[in-house]
Amino acid sequence: MNQAEPVKGFPVVFSTGDPHGIGPEVILKALPRFLTSQTIHPIVFGDAKYLKKLRRDLGLSQDLDQVEVITAAHYDYPPAWGTVEVKAGHFALQCLRCAVEYCRDNSLPLLVTGPINKKATHLAGSAHPGQTETVASFFPGSKPVMTFFSDRLRVLLLTVHIPLREVPSALHSDDLVRKTEVFIEALRSIGIPHPRLALCGLNPHASEEGLFGEEEQTILKPAVHILNQTHGSETVTGPFPADTIFRRALANDFDGVIALYHDQGLIPLKLVAFDSAVNVTLGLPLLRTSPDHGTAFEIAGLGVADARSMDAAIEWGIRLAQPL
Repeated sequence: MNQAEPVKGFPVVFSTGDPHGIGPEVILKALPRFLTSQTIHPIVFGDAKYLKKLRRDLGLSQDLDQVEVITAAHYDYPPAWGTVEVKAGHFALQCLRCAVEYCRDNSLPLLVTGPINKKATHLAGSAHPGQTETVASFFPGSKPVMTFFSDRLRVLLLTVHIPLREVPSALHSDDLVRKTEVFIEALRSIGIPHPRLALCGLNPHASEEGLFGEEEQTILKPAVHILNQTHGSETVTGPFPADTIFRRALANDFDGVIALYHDQGLIPLKLVAFDSAVNVTLGLPLLRTSPDHGTAFEIAGLGVADARSMDAAIEWGIRLAQPL
């Protein structure tokens, strides 16, 4: 790995994630295809010695001298695979922070992040619930929007890492309008000029006209009205019962689904696209993508991690960061 001869191609900055998990492994496994085609110029924030030894143990034959590795911190190899440790949390945070600063200071548009262990980063002192919020903290005034992209489903999460009991009070019409407009622009950037979006209801059966709750009437429908006035009468439809709307989205009735809380959107997404879905942070000066899986501590260090989701994170990142 050499900083002197970076490959030609679109600049993509990586943070390796928790060193006790599969993040560094899936990055190393995903890169060779992009290096062969010279599609990207990879800039990896991690530990060069750690990555070199991991590459050797994985038996990767692809020459990675074209990868620009910037050592954000040092970490011993082999690590204590699959364990939650403060020092691993410190390392993951340092790699992430250095990568974000590098993107910000050099006006680079795309950051791809390896998975972290949230408990480890919290033990290391992070006040943020996840990487989305950590990245956003470097851009005061910006408001991140969490979405997921795959060939089969595209999902916007209106609320993210909050307890389920807090979701109803966290729903606001203006927030729904703002985040949906960001989602619409992203879909347009990948060649969907008139996105058709379905909005999930909060309550069973989308409340049956107020029988099971009032949020559909007082919060969701007013936002749908505003969005359709701005973008066209069929841009957003709903709210629909959440237990059936994803089936219609899979049948191509819609280009995307707006989910109101974390598991409402991610259970169906991971059911049909676990190996290919990508976490995409919109609404910031840079685009951030990540695999939709975690650190997979149970298989870390075994060399068997599947890199397809990381591969997709790179591909979707390039596609979204270079609008048509």
